[in-house]
Amino acid sequence: MLHILPYWRRYQKQILTALVFLGLGVVGDLLLPLIVSEIINRGVLTGDAGLVLRLGGLMLLVTVLNAGCTVVRCVISSKVSQQFGADLRLDLFSRINRFSFATLSKGDTAGTITRLTNDTAQLVTFTNSLMRVFVRAPALLIGAFIMTIILNPRLAVILLVVVPVIAILMYLGMKLGFPLFSKMQQALDKNNAVIREYLSGVRVVKAYTTFDQEVERFGDTNTGLAAVSTTAQRTIGIFFPIVSFTVNMGLVLTLWFARGWVENSQMQVGEIVAFLNYMMQISMALGLIFAVYQMFIRARASAERIGEMLEEELGEDFEGETLVAKKPNNFGIEFENVVFKYPNGSTTSGATNVSDQREDVLKGVSFVLPAGETLGIIGSTGAGKTTLVQLIPKFYAPDRGRILVGGIDIAEIGEEALRRDIAYVAQQNTLFQGTIAENIRMGKPDATQEELENAAKAACAHEFIAAFPEGYEAVIGQKGVNLSGGQKQRVGIARALIRNAPILILDDCTSAVDVETEAAIMEAIHDRPTCLLITQRISSVINLKYVLVMDDGQVAGFGSPARLMKECKVYQEIYHSQLI
Repeated sequence: MLHILPYWRRYQKQILTALVFLGLGVVGDLLLPLIVSEIINRGVLTGDAGLVLRLGGLMLLVTVLNAGCTVVRCVISSKVSQQFGADLRLDLFSRINRFSFATLSKGDTAGTITRLTNDTAQLVTFTNSLMRVFVRAPALLIGAFIMTIILNPRLAVILLVVVPVIAILMYLGMKLGFPLFSKMQQALDKNNAVIREYLSGVRVVKAYTTFDQEVERFGDTNTGLAAVSTTAQRTIGIFFPIVSFTVNMGLVLTLWFARGWVENSQMQVGEIVAFLNYMMQISMALGLIFAVYQMFIRARASAERIGEMLEEELGEDFEGETLVAKKPNNFGIEFENVVFKYPNGSTTSGATNVSDQREDVLKGVSFVLPAGETLGIIGSTGAGKTTLVQLIPKFYAPDRGRILVGGIDIAEIGEEALRRDIAYVAQQNTLFQGTIAENIRMGKPDATQEELENAAKAACAHEFIAAFPEGYEAVIGQKGVNLSGGQKQRVGIARALIRNAPILILDDCTSAVDVETEAAIMEAIHDRPTCLLITQRISSVINLKYVLVMDDGQVAGFGSPARLMKECKVYQEIYHSQLI
């Protein structure tokens, strides 16, 4: 729970205000049994109707003031708890944005969503209860216990036996319940993961008619969630009747001893009524503590899970000068004996290398690309092409070797600063729900309509965009569901081109367009800045000045296509397999 304390401190004034009104309410609750006792002893038993009316009016006034304190406390607690939840969700989302790629590549998307939603909701509920119930219950418990001692120390001895027994029961419940609620949240993660995978791959499921298998898979995780939830609730539920039984036994003992003292005139009837009221208040307080303590167990489990996110590895400091500000000699790119392997639990997007093997994905890669040139990168699947270009914007850092841009080691540049000078189109192109214009303007938020259209024309996207009735204001569905694969790729390329960055990286992002359209796109970026183009088509690189051939994480060849045809066996095999 230590990770949550800083958020509570932001609202300490409001929380203290709520606690003040809570304290006033507790005082009112403790006064009511005393007033009732006086009404019985001095009014009812003596027949003093005037005193009954006066004390009844006082009792009514205390009740009204109590209600007012409750309303104020509830308003403050609701506002603070919801704002606390909003702050926590925003901070978690902002932190996720700064996670290193090694952390993001672990792929626990469902668990992350659960932490942002369900776990945060548990803490919001607990925060609300903290100001409304959790502090009030022990305060009422202690206050009522003190009042019973004042009324009759001999009867109060019963409470000295009952309360410790209940405390032990609650401790045992917490010790047994906490691990179960942690497992319940983990089971919820698995359940959410199955739902997310099904929704994202629903077309494949329908295409292969595997709905029954998906239902069975979801049924397994759903049954597991139900089982662990039932076990957790049952374990906690066992203690509640035991606590109630213990409290009721205390009431029975109280009435047993009080009967004799009343008969011997050692205790008045009003005192017994007040004592029983205080006993009921203690019983109610214990019930509230037990209920909130269940919330605490779940909140503690959720707080630990959120704490794990708050302790996750972040990327490098985003601050720092951009490449442009450092004034490099040019924007040529140089790799010096670069060696890289993925961290444990991470995989590359678009490649087949699995990090758990902990093998070098890049093995001593070295080459020099002059500024203003386009480098075509080809090779078989899993050769390390995507990994190579992902090192340039510092998605990952090389284990050995250096990467220089214009003679400047990119290790000396902050991540965000470096990425401002790079336009990147990933192999798995992602579009966001919104208009086409909004998606393209992600590359340059302040772009004019003319710049928007010029970028779309260069990416061969203007024609199909203009065909929509709304044009550039046409709304794209989630992940571009209402666009074809080629259209999505062209919108992604337009988003990169509008940025007009000194370095352009295209990671096999024309695979869904025809050869003629790809040639037009290549012609449009010919006069663009330094460009790295990953492709599977030999036709895309055959007219370039520089081509890099990758094979099993190593440079199999580098140079012009003519030179590679003479010296590089891998290039020759690719050429012959596609063009002959």
